[in-house]
Amino acid sequence: MNIDFFRKNLKRTLQEKKITLNMLALQSDLSEDTLRSVIYGKSHDIKLSTVIKIADVLDCTIDDLVGRAYYSDLEREIHSRIHRFSQSSIKSIDYFTKYQEDLELKHSIQGKEIIPIFVPIGNMKEGMYCGNHNIEQLDITEYPGTLKEDVDFGIKVLTNCFEPIYYLNDILLCSCKRKPEINDIVLYFDHSGRLFLRKYFETHLEALNGFGERIPSYRFSEYTPKGVVLRVVKEFNIEQYR
Repeated sequence: MNIDFFRKNLKRTLQEKKITLNMLALQSDLSEDTLRSVIYGKSHDIKLSTVIKIADVLDCTIDDLVGRAYYSDLEREIHSRIHRFSQSSIKSIDYFTKYQEDLELKHSIQGKEIIPIFVPIGNMKEGMYCGNHNIEQLDITEYPGTLKEDVDFGIKVLTNCFEPIYYLNDILLCSCKRKPEINDIVLYFDHSGRLFLRKYFETHLEALNGFGERIPSYRFSEYTPKGVVLRVVKEFNIEQYR
């Protein structure tokens, strides 16, 4: 372990998270003298148990602290966000991750570009998809290059409540990379893992076709954008763009 890097990194992390030595001592069950020795001392013998306690308080990995990062910045950011999710959301992420892994392995040799299509299962209420879901797949190998670069997943519409905006069995192609802009139609998760379709405005989230409640801006923190709708296609048919 590079002790000098560890000490510098620990100081920087404490400053970024605005955590004092006293706060770290209380939360890690370590004495301030021990922590001062860790940060400012000359000893190169720091116990692993001490590093683990510090990492737990700072919500990071030991590898992050000692400069042996095996994950990209995006992967670490995803890991950090997952801690704030509900159990139902984590189960959905786990299901999707396993599916995506199988998909990548299955089509890597065939040279196809595949995206997952969520097929909601459950009751509809106020325009939101509830309950569990199945996942199908859509081959986008021959789709226009710009669309392939932006699209991350799709979701199938299994209700006629959004007509004439969306129709039964329409597939909404969505991007996780785009930030919502005015008039964009966006998929949102709430804290319990339910999914909503809403049109984005700075002051509110508008229900589609008047189906569902208008969500005012002061409640935006209750909803997490899942993806911006880029395009609508008929089921598995590239020729039927609208």
